Amino acid sequence: MAIPPYTAPVDDLAPHVGQPSTTTIPTWTGTRAERWTSWVHLNRRLAQGFLDTAMVATIVATFVSTLLPADVMFHVVFVLLTVQAFLFGLRATLLRIGIVSIPLLVYANARVFGLSEPEFDLAEWPLMFLIAVLVAWMADRVDTTAKRYASLFRQASERLLTVEEDERRRIALELHDGVGQVLTAMTLTLDAAGGRASARATEQRVTSARRMAATALAEVRHLAHRMRPSRLEERGLAAAIRDLAGQSGFPVRVHVEPQLDPMPALEPTTTVGVYRIVQEALANAARHSGAPVARVSLGLHDSNLLVVVMDEGRGFDPRAAVDPGIGLAGMYERAELLGGTLSIHSAESQGTRVTLVVPLRVIPQ
Repeated sequence: MAIPPYTAPVDDLAPHVGQPSTTTIPTWTGTRAERWTSWVHLNRRLAQGFLDTAMVATIVATFVSTLLPADVMFHVVFVLLTVQAFLFGLRATLLRIGIVSIPLLVYANARVFGLSEPEFDLAEWPLMFLIAVLVAWMADRVDTTAKRYASLFRQASERLLTVEEDERRRIALELHDGVGQVLTAMTLTLDAAGGRASARATEQRVTSARRMAATALAEVRHLAHRMRPSRLEERGLAAAIRDLAGQSGFPVRVHVEPQLDPMPALEPTTTVGVYRIVQEALANAARHSGAPVARVSLGLHDSNLLVVVMDEGRGFDPRAAVDPGIGLAGMYERAELLGGTLSIHSAESQGTRVTLVVPLRVIPQ
């Protein structure tokens, strides 16, 4: 069933007739430093203009008046450059250092230019220049790292939404093709039973409708188990995979290495993600492999959880596989979201081997 997109009420889109319109002012949240940083980034030109004006005013006041000593001017300019470096990065800082260096050099060599300014030593200027450049470089590194992690987080969120949407699509298809068709047949059978027919025919149709209802109930229970298997939380990953193997529709042998027996308490995201990948791999083996048996093994490899699902069926070419729904792409995305790796090795008439390696994140007891 398609859900129509949300449409805002008319009262929320325009003010009522005869009433004054109001403008909503955004509320700033976070610490004072975060609010100032946000304001500076939103008003970058204004902030840069203010700092540039302050530097120019300081230098001009030093040239035209004796009230502002050269040492004070030097330190004020250095502080303003450091603030520029912290807020706006290396490129803007290098440009302003080059511009500010000109009047500072003129002031330090005033007699050469015929000016009667007090003597001023710029011996510390290279050190101050280096400090400002380092601050700007570190600010750029922090900004680049923050943007990189924000991009990674956005990609992970998009992948998660893709997996969720694919699973919703699969559930909708299973409801339509499984439960929906059974309920449709049951409705038609009950309609026929309510018509003009003999008592025996009516009884047969009612009995058939009851069987269809039982089938639909079993389908719903199976679908609910696929969505959130209770065994996963009650007994852990190994027991849940053993139960899954018994419900796969063909023989599946499960082997758990002694180091993982009993299975440690894993993080819920790791447990569910590994279970879904094994579930998809076994479902693909049951539907497509034609193998008489499949094998699932759980073990340890360099402090990582190693899961292998393999069969000796007809195999396939992973590069040319048609992958509707969640399928192989969803398995790869789940593995990446878990911080692990997934590899699928298969070839025609050579079986299939699915290998999953994920960090073994154990819940502290």
